[in-house]
Amino acid sequence: MSDQPPTRAQPNIVLVVMDDLGYGDLGCMGNTILRTPRIDSVAADGITLRHMYAASAVCTPSRAALMTGRYPQRVGLPKVLNPRDGTGLSAWEYTLPEMLRDAGYRTAMFGKWHLGCRPEHYPTRHGFDEYAGLLYSNDMHPVELFEGEKISTADVDQARLTAAYTDQAIDFIERHADRPFFVYLAHTMPHVPLHVEDEFAGRSAGGRYGDVVESLDHHIGRLLDTLDDLGLADDTLVMVTSDNGPWFEGSTGGLRGTKLHTYEGGIRVPFVARWPGRIPAGAMSDAPVCLFDLLPTLAALAGGTVPQDRPIDGVDVSAVLAGGPMPRRRPLFFFHWWTLNAIRSGRWKLHLDRFPRDQNRAQGRELPQLFDLESDPAETYDLRHGHPDVLEHLTGLATCFEAEIAGQRLAAEARAAGRATAG
Repeated sequence: MSDQPPTRAQPNIVLVVMDDLGYGDLGCMGNTILRTPRIDSVAADGITLRHMYAASAVCTPSRAALMTGRYPQRVGLPKVLNPRDGTGLSAWEYTLPEMLRDAGYRTAMFGKWHLGCRPEHYPTRHGFDEYAGLLYSNDMHPVELFEGEKISTADVDQARLTAAYTDQAIDFIERHADRPFFVYLAHTMPHVPLHVEDEFAGRSAGGRYGDVVESLDHHIGRLLDTLDDLGLADDTLVMVTSDNGPWFEGSTGGLRGTKLHTYEGGIRVPFVARWPGRIPAGAMSDAPVCLFDLLPTLAALAGGTVPQDRPIDGVDVSAVLAGGPMPRRRPLFFFHWWTLNAIRSGRWKLHLDRFPRDQNRAQGRELPQLFDLESDPAETYDLRHGHPDVLEHLTGLATCFEAEIAGQRLAAEARAAGRATAG
């Protein structure tokens, strides 16, 4: 770890990622049923990115992209892992917490990891000084709570997880208030099965799901209060988001599709951020950004270094956070496993494939589909027949990117086969 002395120019960073929270589940995103005043206050005091995307519509690949700034297909984690899988985040990847630790930060994660559950995959092997939480989703078994690299209990009271993660995050902040810190608070909820403390049970007009979301809001408020009490609010960048769209419950805000789908409802996620004095209060942006943009963005803000020896798909969007323009970037590509499903470029979104496929209908009847997200964010009307030039252009970009990813995959498989032979 670097001995670089901290400076006040380096913001403390708190990143809160909820599991399966919908684009439309927050009051600041237009929800009139669920009460989320503390998260809404982050939006009021900062910026709402209304076109923030997860890199995938499911957990593991979304989180792999967040941690590395790279498409999960480049990382080799294109699908959801389960406790029986032997794969996980490679030691070769340079992660967001590693970058920040090298820049002089103390780093901690509390919550759901879901990037591998063998020792070599643990969060503490990938840049986090401290960790506590579940290594995978709460619907996978066994449900075991880790502290560092050891199981602390196999008798997990899931109703207490949201409060417990928050308690640990607050404790870490209090212990490291004198130097830059990075807290990644990856809440287990509102992933199913839903659990909530008795204090919040039955309080929400949105049923059990609403109870869970309102509990999350309360505990995020406790963390915000801690920053205020310690005099750290003005020196801390706080970001609140989700890993993908909602599953069985939750609101997409009128967007089509849910978790698992590469329609907007499965991949567009709520994102609010505040940093007093650096992010203008009440700002909004419709620039198309992605969670993997956070690595280069935070590198720019914290004085970190982005690797030059590999493709980094994220771009520095610190200007967007400050209320400025979006830098030039490649289009955004959305996969299901290794299959490219969709591409977004500017106002246009082209669907080339789909999961789940309906085996009773010919895919050729409806695909490809071209949508104008400015006029039709719900992806209702296919415009490919009226815009053949756009269709041709985006199809060409998609073909080139598919070839790029396929070539990288073949090279990685060849290297793995060579190591196995040598072994």
